[in-house]
Amino acid sequence: MRVMSNHYFFCGIMLYKSGDSMGKLYLLTGDYILNSKGKDAIVNATNKYMAYGSGICGVIYQNAGHSLEEYCHNTFPTDMVNNEVRITPGFNLNMDIIHVLAPKAYEESNPIEELLKGYKNMLDEILKHNYKNVLLCSLGTGIHGYKHEDVARPLIFLLNNFCKINDVNLYLNNIYPLYKDIYLKEYLNINALNLKNDLSKLDISSMKQYLIDNSLRENDIKNKYKEFVKDKELEDLCLTEKLICLQYTLDNFDVNKDQIMILVESMGDLDE
Repeated sequence: MRVMSNHYFFCGIMLYKSGDSMGKLYLLTGDYILNSKGKDAIVNATNKYMAYGSGICGVIYQNAGHSLEEYCHNTFPTDMVNNEVRITPGFNLNMDIIHVLAPKAYEESNPIEELLKGYKNMLDEILKHNYKNVLLCSLGTGIHGYKHEDVARPLIFLLNNFCKINDVNLYLNNIYPLYKDIYLKEYLNINALNLKNDLSKLDISSMKQYLIDNSLRENDIKNKYKEFVKDKELEDLCLTEKLICLQYTLDNFDVNKDQIMILVESMGDLDE
């Protein structure tokens, strides 16, 4: 990463340093709206009409209420263009909504580069509006044709570096653990984290702190354990589910290190 004056550059994308404080990147799984609790803003993967749509867009409009679509219709006379960002109130969501129109992968000669421009515009708006805690989804990975496997590395690199130089916490949400896994493995690689080796060296209390220090804790852990992990065999758990199981066990049971090590040792192969 090149530094010039007080500006930071990444692949041609300018990220503004807002001060000496540092935010964190968190990866969440589960319901998008439930995970938005307590945030300043939520990102909407919008359509160009800013109308009730499918996927994340439909969920946001449904929970914000009819006033959102009415507001968009009355406030914005033109359709959105690729990578444009617009901010609206959240109405029933009680937080602002950051609407981003992702390009369609199959219409672009350099689809990932184009997609990152939209994220850059979003990050600029986050700084401009002084948001401190923002929930976002993986843009373009629905009907716009991007694959999580192609997006994960450059996106995690971009978001991780943004949080390191700005006092903003970003929460990247994927509803299913297997989708989150794709981004989680890139996050671990970028931050030089090896779950099996790192956790094996720690006692129980230090394991808890490790999850905190490295932004690896989920919120609403009891419900996520019941939804994704309960009654499954260890060999059937993906990496995200194993972390949920680890956090749930450490938080709710008096276990010793020997009892938890079978779970820790199963986290060794990021390619499994």
